[in-house]
Amino acid sequence: MTEAVVVNLFLTVRVLLVGGILIALPSITRKGLLFGAYIGETLADRNAARQLRDSWYIGCVILMVLSLLVGYGISLSGRPLAGNLTGTGVLLSGGLLLYLRWYSKARKLVPPAAADQAKRSAAPLVGGESQGAGLAKFALGFCLLASFATYAYAVGSYQDMLASVPVYARTSFYKIILLPSVNLALSPFYALLALLTANAKRSLRGGSGGGSFEAQDAFRTTVAKLVGWMALLICAFMSYLSVRIIRVGPSEVRTLGLEILLMAVLVIVFIGFNLFRIMKQYGQGGALIETGSAEAPLTNGIADNTRWIGGLFYVDREDPSIMVESRFGFGYTLNYGNPTAILIVVSFIVLSLALIAVAVIGTRLGGG
Repeated sequence: MTEAVVVNLFLTVRVLLVGGILIALPSITRKGLLFGAYIGETLADRNAARQLRDSWYIGCVILMVLSLLVGYGISLSGRPLAGNLTGTGVLLSGGLLLYLRWYSKARKLVPPAAADQAKRSAAPLVGGESQGAGLAKFALGFCLLASFATYAYAVGSYQDMLASVPVYARTSFYKIILLPSVNLALSPFYALLALLTANAKRSLRGGSGGGSFEAQDAFRTTVAKLVGWMALLICAFMSYLSVRIIRVGPSEVRTLGLEILLMAVLVIVFIGFNLFRIMKQYGQGGALIETGSAEAPLTNGIADNTRWIGGLFYVDREDPSIMVESRFGFGYTLNYGNPTAILIVVSFIVLSLALIAVAVIGTRLGGG
């Protein structure tokens, strides 16, 4: 199997996975929400909302086809990796622009009464962690230990690699340390998100009682477990790949091996299958298993359009929650009005940049 075939295969799977999720999102969103805007339960079933959803489906299909055409076209010119990256870039940037356009249309449908409805507070919620917290804690500990051990192994192996291969490329240290650095920042971050998700705020419907609570709790638990398993799988895959790359350097092994491709495919299939399973079974926030009607509308933060920027970023300094349910998308998002949430984001960015800086500086000091 040639490099171009493998790269194009990954592009195809990525486009189908991401595009499929984009197409499914409007049909699994909590009742009353439309492309990140709260328009109320009654309007969500009317023709204007249905037409907006139908045009979204068409736009997503066009975007998927365009992404594949761009990616395949560049790949056929002899640059498969550039085609993969460009096709992915078209898909992600186009998806964002598509969403912002449809969010703008949905905002025009928001009735004046929606602002008053949002101010109604939901019933007090029972605190405590979901059943997914145990796995999340284990994943956080495992990812911290495994990713740090891999990073330390990569740094310690560099001098041995220089001794084994005297004429080593200038970027060798960077190539060896980059993946362990990303792993050290990425997999514990996912595990932390799993733990935060297990403690996320549930946005109940006023009046729908236990049905809403049970739906929210089931969804929160399932998503926390999925993100925890994602963290473990990503950490295991990147740790194994990092070690293989290090061993290829001094010629202990000749190639990375077919098992790397197989592992990557299995991780993608696992994540994709479970995402669609949860979306089909629960819907976003448990939308498919709870009762939503004009008599039991969404309230508080999830229904208050003034607390959301672009329907994507939740900002409420008076809300102590770190994680809240996403309006458009899947799972939960951070409350950017909470200093702890800001600290988490800044720490992730600083850690990522610091690890890359260490790799660059190490390359220069090592003279390689």
